[in-house]
Amino acid sequence: MKATRRSAGLLLLLYTALVAVWVLRLAPPSNKNVVAEESTSQERQEKIAAYLAKAPKDTAMPALMRLMRLPEDQLQALSDWVNLPAISQVRQLTVQQAPISKLGPEWGEALLQTLLGHARPMNLMEAHLMIAASGDRLRDEARLEALQALARKALAQGDSADATTILGRACELPSANWETLQTLAQACRRGNHPAPALKALQIWIQRNVDGPDSALEEARDLELSLMLDADLTAEALSLQLSHLTGKAPYPERALDRTFLAARRAHQGSRFLPILERHLQSFPEHVVEASKLAFQSQVNADYLRWLSAHAAICDDEQPGAFAFQSYLRLAAARVPHALPRLCALATTSALKAQAEQALALALERPEMQLTFLQLAQTDAIAKKVLATKLRLSPHNRELHFTATLAAVTHQNNASTAILWQEFLHRFPGDISGQRRLIQAYIQEGQPALALRAYAAIPTKALTEEDQRQQEILRQL
Repeated sequence: MKATRRSAGLLLLLYTALVAVWVLRLAPPSNKNVVAEESTSQERQEKIAAYLAKAPKDTAMPALMRLMRLPEDQLQALSDWVNLPAISQVRQLTVQQAPISKLGPEWGEALLQTLLGHARPMNLMEAHLMIAASGDRLRDEARLEALQALARKALAQGDSADATTILGRACELPSANWETLQTLAQACRRGNHPAPALKALQIWIQRNVDGPDSALEEARDLELSLMLDADLTAEALSLQLSHLTGKAPYPERALDRTFLAARRAHQGSRFLPILERHLQSFPEHVVEASKLAFQSQVNADYLRWLSAHAAICDDEQPGAFAFQSYLRLAAARVPHALPRLCALATTSALKAQAEQALALALERPEMQLTFLQLAQTDAIAKKVLATKLRLSPHNRELHFTATLAAVTHQNNASTAILWQEFLHRFPGDISGQRRLIQAYIQEGQPALALRAYAAIPTKALTEEDQRQQEILRQL
């Protein structure tokens, strides 16, 4: 319905301009040959106008205006062209000298746009070669638009390989834009064939090396992603390293790409020298680990790249190198550093350093939970915790938190024993008694749970406690 209304609107302009012709046709004929010729001309114009209705509005309207002024021989050439198969139409508009080419370049571009708006079958690969070879018969912008339209047709037909080839040709044009490149990358990914997109990206980056940083960075992100998809990990790492020249600090986005490529290539050691220079640009890096623990704030970017350094060393370097990075991370209050710190402490000297770091971590609220969980399985952390508990017999909060962490690794029977030990040290602790009651209930010991309730002062019992006791008495 929309197409019919649009066609009618476009034809209205044509019909208005042809009123004179209709008047002559309705007038008493003085010469039958003249009337027949005028009738044929009118029919051609109507046929061509209907064909042009498929063109974009900004193309169709100027074309219709020009149509009304065409001499008879050009009108005939245009009418003959409309009747041709689609691929022959493309050939005459691009590489073949034909009567239609005498209409001028403005007609060539308009007709090509119109042709591609029709759903007529054609060999898309042959058509794209002719469009690419059209020379000065098409402007670069029109050539780009036509190639993009052909690529969309190929994608709609499910032929990503042809779409990739066509878009690759489009990206070679000086007028190629970022959107064209993105479409090519998507088509390449769909066809699992990234080479054309990589080639086009390299050309685009070379052309835009002095352009906006954001566009260039986005292009390099896409380039890396395609190289990794193609399993060109070592090549991707070499390329990213080539971007990190000069003195530190280096751009964060470039470092991100290089770190990703290094990890995927399992060649992080190639990245370490640059990463170490970047870390040295932070004032925190010159501070000893023992003093770093007492800094109120540590730069988040420093911690991020120190974590990257530790991860690479952990995978590819002797353990002592990774230990020093994790030691600094632990001092900077990064919880995930603690397990690796303990695992890498394989000598007496390293264990002593780890114990000092763990003792400090136990004092940090943001580190305490991780430390207490670690102390349930790691010998070094367990030793540090035992020492701290022994030296702090009246620190109720520490003993309570340590017991909470311990019960997560115990069965129900052991849980009750742990809370009994806590209450032996802190008798009358309401929170501890409630935990003991829950442990007895989970064990299926209602009598012991009621006995534990009896140890709680009546004024401290809640309505929920009283309901719970009633239930327990019925068991």
